[in-house]
Amino acid sequence: MIGVLAVLVLNGAHGAERFLLSNEGSGRATAYIESPKIITVAGKTHIGWLDTPSDGFRARVRTYDHATASWSPVVDLGDAASNHGGPALTIDGEGYLHVLYYSHHNPLRYRRSVRPHDSREWTEYQEVGHDLTYPALVVAADGTLIMTARRSYDDRPWELEMWAKPPEGDWSYQRSLLRSRFMDYAQFAASLAWSPDHQTLHLSARIYETPGEDAMISITTAGYLASDDNGETWRKAKGEVVAVPATAETLDSFAEGRTEHGRVLNAGSMAVNAAGVPHLVYGAQVGRSAHSYLVRPHEDGGWDHVLLNSFLPPAYRDWDLFMHGGVSIGANGQPMIVGTVMQLQEGKHAWGEETTEIVRFRSEDRGHTFTAEVMDPPNPDSPRWMPNIERSTGFNEVPDEPSFIYTDGVRGDGLQDILSNHIYWIR
Repeated sequence: MIGVLAVLVLNGAHGAERFLLSNEGSGRATAYIESPKIITVAGKTHIGWLDTPSDGFRARVRTYDHATASWSPVVDLGDAASNHGGPALTIDGEGYLHVLYYSHHNPLRYRRSVRPHDSREWTEYQEVGHDLTYPALVVAADGTLIMTARRSYDDRPWELEMWAKPPEGDWSYQRSLLRSRFMDYAQFAASLAWSPDHQTLHLSARIYETPGEDAMISITTAGYLASDDNGETWRKAKGEVVAVPATAETLDSFAEGRTEHGRVLNAGSMAVNAAGVPHLVYGAQVGRSAHSYLVRPHEDGGWDHVLLNSFLPPAYRDWDLFMHGGVSIGANGQPMIVGTVMQLQEGKHAWGEETTEIVRFRSEDRGHTFTAEVMDPPNPDSPRWMPNIERSTGFNEVPDEPSFIYTDGVRGDGLQDILSNHIYWIR
């Protein structure tokens, strides 16, 4: 059963409060970066995650009322197919919450809150799509829900599909935005964000494609697209139109990696500042070393890269920084980034490596420099990882310092493992 909510102050983390949301977290409880899981609006913060009680996987949500400093009950949204089935959460202009969850190569399940600003009761679920995984979810200015998710196939290259649901209508397939160039396993790590005027939709992605049957032999490409018509047409940062589905060759790319060259990329969730400038983050692992970057389009073309490793606390300067996290823009206009530091070791995978710890980067000069802090003392027995940062999805209110959730516990040995990881929210 879920433990009593605990409130702890983190030593060395600038007085940040850490709230225990659950002690039944799955091996992917706060994954993946595509799916927003924290929504603040009208004095309430709604948080979703994926638990594994003894009877299986459960997508869950809970709400914090800032005025009364109290929590709603934990609500089961429904079961999930595996540890990949965690929720993607958003809210519309009328205050209704919307969620997608469940799927790993299955239809997604969609529910809407029965009452505005209230996570305690939901409509019955509706199925959306076929063979989908990793939903990203935002709301257009007119209230239309826009979702992207990976589509897997048996007989053709995998794609990133876009779906939409008008306020009084049903979900419908719109188009495919990205496509692998090969027939085997692929990921897209897609993140969506609006410009402040709610007119330009931004997409960041890390295309992970496998040119053969071995899913560990990969080509990874990090890049960007934007749309000024709610996702109908897409362009690069400088305006060049890109036909969709785009590939690694046609995407507005700013980094590439190949395992044959010993280089693999990962990407985090994106954000857009008040001037409409997209902020993207990615990490590059080369052998047993990993570096991460904040990336923004340069006004003269190309991309500016800010190396984040250089801002790590002195005690962690020789640690590896890989981007299992994301960037958000606070109400004060300053970017905040969460990622993971670790000590990569021969034969061990960066995903859930035991030495992994959460690091938070704050800026006071719009992202030119940062101050970083590691949120916990190192624990060599269990990772603290998979941070999911609060960011704008259309109608929510991101505070000056965006909050985030993370998993304290192991990834497990398989997709169906029942685990008891701790899930924390950092205010």
